[in-house]
Amino acid sequence: MVALSSAIVVGLLLVPGSVSAGTLTAVAEDPEGDLGFGVDPKTGGIMNLWADNTPVAKAEYLDIVSTWLSLKKGTYTFGMELAAALPEEGSALPGGIKLAEWAVWIDPSPYNYITNPVAPLFLIALRYDGSSYSAFIMDYGTMLTTSVAFSVDGSKVQLQFTSASIGDLAFEWWSPLVRVWWGILGSAGCWFVDAVNLEPVDGYIYIDLPWPPQ
Repeated sequence: MVALSSAIVVGLLLVPGSVSAGTLTAVAEDPEGDLGFGVDPKTGGIMNLWADNTPVAKAEYLDIVSTWLSLKKGTYTFGMELAAALPEEGSALPGGIKLAEWAVWIDPSPYNYITNPVAPLFLIALRYDGSSYSAFIMDYGTMLTTSVAFSVDGSKVQLQFTSASIGDLAFEWWSPLVRVWWGILGSAGCWFVDAVNLEPVDGYIYIDLPWPPQ
């Protein structure tokens, strides 16, 4: 696991972790224009890119520019900067999309669809259904959800959750992703459309970032 962690850190466009006024922060950048779909059966990464004229590609608020996770006095802040401002409440989603989700998964080890399809521990997510925004944390151990504080400010989203809300877990891996649903929520009618681009490790794409930052 140490070797894998080192390889992932080397592959990141990562702003070095910092401790400022008692705050621990990790920031990762992601190139624009890389919205995709499908899983590459050879690497476990996203397989195809959406064409520029498709509704998903035009919805630039699905495109991660940067993402961050910070911890201060027992409170985590997860955020994303997107390539465009998020929709105002009441604005319809494009192309038959029923729901959009900007989220972070807390995983027990780095996820790869082929080599390590590990079950996540927690999901912290902001969702928009074409009418209003909501945010929650879900414990995969109990499948219970609890609302969390969030903000949407133009192209920036932030969510806050406490260490206590994840059982004071000393986790090591977090995975920021954007997902869209065309089908019923909870069905297979969804795609992950963006993640932080990481270099392959032994030919495989992992989608988790190390925590605490190294």
